[in-house]
Amino acid sequence: MNEAFVYESHLEAGHRHPRAAPARAQSDALAMRRLHGTPPASLYVDEVLCRERPASGARIHPCLARAWQMLVRLRAAEALLIAQRIEQQVGSLPGPVAAAVRCEIAAVRAVSLLLQDDAGAALAAALSALRLDAATPVAHVALTVCRCVYWRLGDPESFYAVQRREPGEQPGRLRAITTMVDLALDAAIEFGQMHFNAARLLADDALELARRFGTGPAAIDALPACVMAQVLYEEGRVDESEALVAARLPGIRQGGTIDGALRAYGLLARIAANRRRPGQGLLLLAEADALGTQRNWPRLRAASLAQQVEMHVAAARIDQAALCAQRLAVLSGQCGAASSSARFEIARYHVLAQARLALARASSHVSAAVDLAALRQLHCDTALRRDRYGAVTIALLLVEALLVAGLRDEAIEALVALLKQAATVGLHQTLVDCSERVSNLIDGIVQGAIAPVGDVRELLPYAGALMSRRRRGTADAQPARDPTRSISAMGLSERERAIIGLMGRGLTNKQIAIRLRIAPETVKSHVKRLYTKLSVRNRIEAVTLASRLGLVRLSGSVVD
Repeated sequence: MNEAFVYESHLEAGHRHPRAAPARAQSDALAMRRLHGTPPASLYVDEVLCRERPASGARIHPCLARAWQMLVRLRAAEALLIAQRIEQQVGSLPGPVAAAVRCEIAAVRAVSLLLQDDAGAALAAALSALRLDAATPVAHVALTVCRCVYWRLGDPESFYAVQRREPGEQPGRLRAITTMVDLALDAAIEFGQMHFNAARLLADDALELARRFGTGPAAIDALPACVMAQVLYEEGRVDESEALVAARLPGIRQGGTIDGALRAYGLLARIAANRRRPGQGLLLLAEADALGTQRNWPRLRAASLAQQVEMHVAAARIDQAALCAQRLAVLSGQCGAASSSARFEIARYHVLAQARLALARASSHVSAAVDLAALRQLHCDTALRRDRYGAVTIALLLVEALLVAGLRDEAIEALVALLKQAATVGLHQTLVDCSERVSNLIDGIVQGAIAPVGDVRELLPYAGALMSRRRRGTADAQPARDPTRSISAMGLSERERAIIGLMGRGLTNKQIAIRLRIAPETVKSHVKRLYTKLSVRNRIEAVTLASRLGLVRLSGSVVD
C-alpha cells in the first residue's frame, strides 16, 4: 500500500484538510512534502490536531518534521531527544491521533538506534512501529531498519523475508533514502556471498538513486560506494577503489554511518598496505579508533585495532602488535552490553588478532600456540552467516596456522579448497595480498614442488596468475597513471578533461566558461555529464576522483 493511497484513505474517512491553515502549519506541511514526497503520517496527524487541538498540533508536527530532518542528516542523538519530548505529549491526544504519533515516534527511534549501532533496540522499535500501524506512510522506514538489523545479525532468512516497499515513480526524499539503503544492503549481501557482478550492479543502482534524488549528506551513500570500491579492489583496480572511498571520507568523519566507516577505513588502510605505505595506513586506523571512541562504536574500534595488529605484524613490530592486541582484548571483555551483532564482530576481530600475533611470534621463534579450535569455529560461524568473503580471510589464517602447527597436509587441502572457490567467483586481490607462508605454498603448487591430493591442473593457470601479479610487486601491479588510458576508461572527452582540470585548479563554472570561451550553461551541461561518468555528486568528489586517477593535478582550492 503506497503513501498516497494511505493518505487518501484518511481523507475518505472524513479527515478533510481545513480550508485555511495557519501560515506556519502550511510551511511545515510543505517541508514534510519535500521530505516524504507524499503526505506522511505526521502531516495527517497535524491536520487532525489543527482541527481538534490546534495548540498541541502546532507543537508536535514541527517536532516530528525536525526529527526526520535530523535523521536525514545522520544526527541520531538529536532525533532521539526530539522523539522523547514528543512522547511526553502523546497522552493528551485523541486515541487514533496518539496511535499515529506513537507509530512515527517508534520509526524515528528505530532509525536513531540503528545509527548508534544498537541493533537489538532498533529492531524492537521497528517492529513496534509495524505493530502499531503496518500501513503507515513511514512503514518503509521500519522495514528497512529490520532488513539492516537482520543483515548485521547474519540472519539472511529473516532478511529476505522482510517485504520491501516499492518507491513509486516520484518518491520523496525519505523514500528515496530507504530505497537507496535497501539496494545498498542487497549489494553488501551479494558481496559477502562473493557474487561480485551482482554486488556491482546493485551498488551502482544505489549510487545512481543517491545522485538523482540528492538523498542527503555525502556520507549517506558511503555503504554502496564502499561495496563498489571493494569490488574494484578485488579486480585490482586499486586507484579507482581508493578514489571512490576517499571522496566520502570527509562526510564519514563529520557524520557517517558505522557500516560506511567500517568499510571505508578498512579498505583505505588495506590499500595503503598494498602500496607499502604502512605509516599512512596506521594513521587512518588511529583515526578510525578515535572516531569509534567519539561515537561509541566499539565495532569500529575493534576493527581498527585488529587491522593495526595485522599491519604491525607485517612490519615485524611485534611489541606494537601486542599492545594493540591487548587493547582489543580489553575492549572485547567490555562488550557485554553491546548488541549480539556487535559482540560477534568484536569477538571475531579478537580471535583474528590473537591468531596473527601468535603466528608472528612463531616466526620470531617465540613460543606461541595458535588457537586452531577458535579459528575453525570462527570460520564455521562466519560461513553460517553466509559471509563467504569474510570467511576467506579466516581460511587464509587457518592455512597458515595449520602449517605452523605442523599439519602440512591439512593446510594444503584447505588451501586447494580455497583456491577452487576463489577461481570460481573471481576473487583476486585478497589472495595476491596473502602472507609469505601462504604465498610460498601456492607457489609450490604452481611449480610442482607440492603435490596436493587430487587433480589440481585446472587451478594452475589461476594460481600462477596470482603469483605472477604478486611477484611483479606493488609498482608493476598498478600500471603507471596514463591520462589517455584513464580518460578512455571513464569515457571522458577532451573538453570534459579540460573542464575537470580547471575545476581542480579551483575555477568556478563562470571562470571556466571565460577560459574556454564557451557559454556558462555549456560548462554546466559538461559538469553534469562529468558527475554521471565519474559516479560522483559534487565538485569536490569529482576533483578528488579525477586527481587520484591522474586526470588532474590539484593546485589552489576547490570551490563549490
